[in-house]
Amino acid sequence: MHVMESINRQTWRNPWALRDYRRSSGYLNEGERIAFSIATPPAGRGRILDIGVGGGRTADLLRATASNYVGIDYTPEMADLCRHNHPDLRFEIMDARDLSAFQDASFDLVVFSYNGIDSVDADGRRAVLLEVARVLASGGAFVFSTFHRGWHGFEHHVDYRRLEWTANPVRLGLRTLRYVEGRIAGTLRQHRLRPLEQRDGEHTILLHGAHDFGVMVYATTPAQLQSQLARAGFAAPALLLDLDGTAIGDVASPEHEYFHVVAHKPGI
Repeated sequence: MHVMESINRQTWRNPWALRDYRRSSGYLNEGERIAFSIATPPAGRGRILDIGVGGGRTADLLRATASNYVGIDYTPEMADLCRHNHPDLRFEIMDARDLSAFQDASFDLVVFSYNGIDSVDADGRRAVLLEVARVLASGGAFVFSTFHRGWHGFEHHVDYRRLEWTANPVRLGLRTLRYVEGRIAGTLRQHRLRPLEQRDGEHTILLHGAHDFGVMVYATTPAQLQSQLARAGFAAPALLLDLDGTAIGDVASPEHEYFHVVAHKPGI
């Protein structure tokens, strides 16, 4: 197991991270909305596998479309959170690198939102792509998002911590305390985790500012991603969308933190 995985798993189990995922709802941005609209089967007719479900944000977006919905997450706390939020849907504790519980061609749509595929190393990424291709039916779609390794935020250490204003003095005091605590923790993590980054060659692993610099992520380029998808058996080229829904080519701007992907399994 790559060291990034133990770091990320610890973060996903943190109560503050669980709180953030519990509160998350709706589409992240226009790019995600368009990607979903392109790939989603007709209402009530899709067999859908939702990977890395977090708190169940995408379950709300997909449930009306699904004839059969299954959500999975490799973090037990996240799966429990989803079961609590959506007691009528099926959620399993499962790793996307091993989907052996599902037969070949079991799903019409597979979703792995919010850069979840970037939580594992290069070998894990290859395994995910191969497994998703296997469980997809002919002509089915894989929708996911992935970090752009050329994003300027990786170089400039973008900090995601923000102090949320409230007129309630008690809540403001608690939020201020949490803000300061997060900034201190983030600074310490940067010093500890930056030396673990991998920047050479095709496979890049970088420290990201989310959760007070609590996650390390795999980052790629559009051209590299297209090659990875083709090797896994997806039709080429996949559709790549910026966060505002604009299609991008093989070169992404440093302003693009990540991009959305719609990849199809070739039809018969």
